[in-house]
Amino acid sequence: MAHLTQNPADKERFICLYPIYINSKKTLAEGRRIPAEKAVENPSCTEIRDVLTAAGLNVYMENKMHPREWNRDIQFRGRVRVQLKQEEGHFCQDRFSSRKDVMFYVAEMIPKLKTRTQKGGADTSSQQGEGGKKSKKKKK
Repeated sequence: MAHLTQNPADKERFICLYPIYINSKKTLAEGRRIPAEKAVENPSCTEIRDVLTAAGLNVYMENKMHPREWNRDIQFRGRVRVQLKQEEGHFCQDRFSSRKDVMFYVAEMIPKLKTRTQKGGADTSSQQGEGGKKSKKKKK
């Protein structure tokens, strides 16, 4: 009796999206689910939430960890739940008919976020700097 409800509009029926799924720094064995060339470098839960909220989807965040995420740091913590289907079983938006569609969309839109684009050209050169920790945003 894992799912007490069959209603796709109930919060526990929303799909789970961990940042590790679209992280280009991870291997498939470490939990990445889309091709590395389409993935984003170290995405955060807040970035995923911002992109999906802007797309008009019903989302909420949970303070959970992916089992394969060895780094217990707050910046790697979190899980986003996304509503794909309405109560009648129809998709909320036709362009998002699977979790892969959502992952590809998020990975495409995160680099266009203002928090990622306003940093300037020094993004790729200094990678080890943990200075962006308080804002929870990582470099592109």
